[in-house]
Amino acid sequence: MDDFKNQVYSIEEFLELVKNKQDRKASFDPEYNYAVYSSTEEFKPEMKVFIGDPLDIGGNDHEILPDFVFHNKLHYMCSDENIQDVVDLAFRQRADVTSSQLINALNHYLEKDDFLDFK
Repeated sequence: MDDFKNQVYSIEEFLELVKNKQDRKASFDPEYNYAVYSSTEEFKPEMKVFIGDPLDIGGNDHEILPDFVFHNKLHYMCSDENIQDVVDLAFRQRADVTSSQLINALNHYLEKDDFLDFK
């Protein structure tokens, strides 16, 4: 089912999963919802990312992190929808987009809330 979750990947490995749509089902399935976490606040080549459950919101809008994220002092990077949208759009614009270009596109999106144009 969602065996890609609760694992650590290099960013390049995970981008391949997203590119090949192995991180989702054809129809909506909430079990496939995830978030991307890391020890830094921007994506970098060869960095490690943890793919885990999305943040929970508790009382008083307090964020509840997954245990692994909390114990390893990781930062929330983006949601599954964010990374899927950036990767899918990049590949629609340019079939030969590289991991390095995807990393730049993700950072651009996180910083500017806008998609990087590959045309």
